[in-house]
Amino acid sequence: MMNKKVLHIISSTNWRGGEQQVDYLFNSKSSEYEHYLFCVKDSALSVRNKQYADKIFTYKKRLGFDIFAAYQLKKICTENKINLIHLHDSHAINTYIIADIMGMNIPAVVHRHVNFSIKSKWKYQHKKIQKIICVSHEVKQQFLSFISEEKLVVVEPGIDIKRFALNYNSSQINLLKKELNIATETKLIGIVSALEKEKNIEEFILIANKISDKRNDIKFIIIGDGSLYDPFKTEHSKQNIIFLGFRNDIPQILSSLDLFLFTSRNEGFGQVILEAMAAKVPVVSSNF
Repeated sequence: MMNKKVLHIISSTNWRGGEQQVDYLFNSKSSEYEHYLFCVKDSALSVRNKQYADKIFTYKKRLGFDIFAAYQLKKICTENKINLIHLHDSHAINTYIIADIMGMNIPAVVHRHVNFSIKSKWKYQHKKIQKIICVSHEVKQQFLSFISEEKLVVVEPGIDIKRFALNYNSSQINLLKKELNIATETKLIGIVSALEKEKNIEEFILIANKISDKRNDIKFIIIGDGSLYDPFKTEHSKQNIIFLGFRNDIPQILSSLDLFLFTSRNEGFGQVILEAMAAKVPVVSSNF
């Protein structure tokens, strides 16, 4: 019996929790399913998986309803005999609906990774969307007023625990202190987050400054980029607060922290908290 072919569609270009989940799914090993990926050209996902060029299809991202991407999607699905489409964001749903109007005729599931309010409710009601996967019960609540509960399923994100736990026992546990030339006895409190409004980085900075007024043996580390990175770094970068920007070595960085302080106010799930726990780092978090 031939494996069923699943095509994942995601329109983002950066690397955050949702993209990590797509990466886990795309690279998962299964005797029943083959995974393919339709994503934006030169996106973080496409670059990280360039060794699988035969299973990755890219497109040029345009705003709104993209007829060209939809036509490309329909062609890809026909040529590769795709059985199911896995939609990972709102723009992906737009592309899918146009391709369906063009006659693609393939069922889909939607994966809702975020907890933002849903504006275009109609597209989640498309008759060929079989299920909506919610990363938490909080996300599920967003749909209950207009989607039948039997169509909703909660599947919480997972992580590769070994990827983070192994670094906890490695000789790289003080990697960040060595890189930044920080004394071994100095404590590091950090956050890994996109620097966007909903992440509430302002509160992390406020806490850092209040503690630094009383103690000089703690450094605060902010890891991540986003639209607020430049203004935050310009205004708040100082001796006690260090902005590292985007990093690919998150497991090693987490292992270097003494405390993970997560001040975000809006999360679909908060996958990075699992990663901090796997690295054996104590977590203080807002009750989002």
